[in-house]
Formats: sequence, C-alpha cells, structure tokens
Amino acid sequence: MNDSNITNKGSLPGLKEKRYLQKKTIIGFLYKMGELSKPEICRLTNVTTPTISRMLDELIVEGWVVDRGCGNSIGGKRPHVFSLNPDAAYILGVDVGREYLRIAIFNLKNEPIEGILEYPSILEAQDDDATLRYIQEKIDETIGRLKINRDKIKMAGFALPGLIDREGTSYTYLTYEHPGLKHILEEMLHIPVFIDNDSNVMAMAEHTFGVAKEVDNVLCVSVNECIGLGMILNSKLYRGGIGMAGEFGHIRISGLDAPCHCGKIGCLETVSSGRAIEKVAGMPLQAVIEAARKDDISAIDLLHQAGEKLGEGITTMIHLFNPDMVVIGGGVVEAGDLMIVSVQQAINKYALARMRGHCELRMSSLGAYSAILGTLMMVTEHLYDDAECGYSLY
Repeated sequence: MNDSNITNKGSLPGLKEKRYLQKKTIIGFLYKMGELSKPEICRLTNVTTPTISRMLDELIVEGWVVDRGCGNSIGGKRPHVFSLNPDAAYILGVDVGREYLRIAIFNLKNEPIEGILEYPSILEAQDDDATLRYIQEKIDETIGRLKINRDKIKMAGFALPGLIDREGTSYTYLTYEHPGLKHILEEMLHIPVFIDNDSNVMAMAEHTFGVAKEVDNVLCVSVNECIGLGMILNSKLYRGGIGMAGEFGHIRISGLDAPCHCGKIGCLETVSSGRAIEKVAGMPLQAVIEAARKDDISAIDLLHQAGEKLGEGITTMIHLFNPDMVVIGGGVVEAGDLMIVSVQQAINKYALARMRGHCELRMSSLGAYSAILGTLMMVTEHLYDDAECGYSLY
C-alpha cells in the first residue's frame, strides 16, 4: 500500500497530527459542500477564525484550496469563499462489465476528465489472472492517454457483476479468496480500493446524479445480461447481512420453469434479462429493440413478455419495501416505452392500489454510465465517516 495515500497518523507528533486532521476535515467539507466562506468553515469545524485562516493559507500554498473571491451576499458585506482545486487529487472509477470495461478518472468536482473511456471486456472470456492483467493494462493506458500524474490518484472504486460481500470478495467473477480481490487490486494499484456489486453502485449514482436524486426510498433495477437490484432505503444503500442483498433476478416467478444459469428453476432472469431475450431472439438485445421500433411483432411480443414478468417481480418488491420510486436501468433502457408500458401494466394488475399509487416508475437517465458514476459515490461514502477515517484525499 502506498504510504502517501494512507497516512499513519500515529507517526505524527501531537500538534502536527491535530493540524493534519483539521486540514483533512476542511478538505472534506469543501469536497462535500462546494464553496464555503471562512465563517461557515469555522462553524462546521468548531475551530477559531485565526486557526482556520492559517490552515486555509497553508492549503492554498499546498495547491489544495482556491480562494474564489467574494461570494453572494446574504445581507451585509459579501464574504470570501473557498473551494477545492479540482485537480489537487483524482479518484479512479472502473466498471468491469460482462461486455464493456469502462474507466474514468474523476477530479474533485466529480467530473470525469475527458469523459469515460470504454474498452471491450474479457470478463467471461479469460481466466481471472488474465482478466486482472487486462484491467491493469487498460488502467495504465487510460492514465497515459489522459496524461494524469499517477501520484494524484488517491483511491479507486470498482463495480463488478455478481455476488460480492462486504469485505470486497467476489464469488461470481475474479473469485480470489485468500487474499481477496480487494487486497489484490490494492497491491496492483498501490491505492485504497472499494468494490461493490454493479447494481448497488448504479443505485448510488441514481440517488446522487439521476432521476432518483434525493428520493428517500428507491429500488433501482438493473437489466443487462442479467438482472440486479440496488436498494436505497431511508437515503442509505441497503446491502444486507453480508453485503449480498438485491439478487432480484433469482426470485421465482409464477409460470416459469426454465432452468437458470444459477442452477435453479423459474428465476426472473430466465425471461426478463438481456441474456434471456437474446437467447429467444437469436440476436443482441440492441437488435431486438431496433426491430421492435420498426414494428416487428415478434420483437415487440418478446419485450412485452419480458416487461410483464419484470413488473410482476417489481410488484413483490413494492409490497415488501413500499418505495417512493422504482428506477429501471441498464441496457434495456434503450427499449423505452416498448418495455416500460408492460412493466407498469403488470404493476397496475398485481400491486395494491395504495402502494402502487405512492410509487413512481421511471427509466434511468444515466443509461450505460450509471455504474461508472456510482463508483465515485462508492469511494466518497468512505472518505469522511469520522475524523479518524483511515482513507483520505489529503
């Protein structure tokens, strides 16, 4: 692990440790809240004005903070406001999908530098070691292409399909157990790494950037090759006992008896997943959607059947969790009304009126990039849990 990215606070003398933690706290509030005046920083940190002034001056010299000049007046003299230098540090985001590998490097304004880069995925085509070498190669290629100073990349977030526990161990892909995948990636990249299921990561992105922004209770259904579920309950991501909540694609649906790749029978994924649609149609999901748009009856019927069963499954989730909103994301978003109408019809048919009336059904506005955006939120949720947090931008 790179010692410059995880500071050993115990090695700092008392006064320097205190100053380090105070400056780290200032950076944390500026990161979360954007621009702040000196009085606001004093109030948030409970530190005196002279001390805050000295630390802000130091952080400006160090290149972390920028004096933005006078802000908007709220009565009286306009205060000076401060913000982070967006290029003082970066966060790496990696979405390891079954079809695509997406990589982005985010600045401290949560902006991807020169967009999100996309490469073919070899997740299902190679052994685990080869896949890891490929991921490292593409990360190195991205850093080189963007001409980023690697030392400024402080942390990384990885989204991965399949079962992943709270410790960052994957049980579907890249199934390293001793040591686990998190440890291997940290050794490979020399920075702290956080890993989560792609549906959980999608839910974080929708709750922060998408149609579910600031909605308290949201179920985010991801329909790609497989089907997943990320749950925001009381404005927090719900992971379950060991971090594996949300295997929505493997709930049993009435009238289904086809075998699922998981080894069970009658799973929702056997009819409503991209993989299932492609198997019946004999063509990629995107081609099915395009055919349906051109009034191909068989394609329309296939999407309608998939949507109907998906809606039946979502109804069960509505009855269990009473959400404010259900968001459907993933590759199926491209189908739009061709699928969501049948989803809504099934919810209208099977859900209790009072509960369905409270729940809004929406398509994701983030599309294929929800997971890569969610990797950023996965990292930042760990940054400033408390003053003694071991992970820090600073």
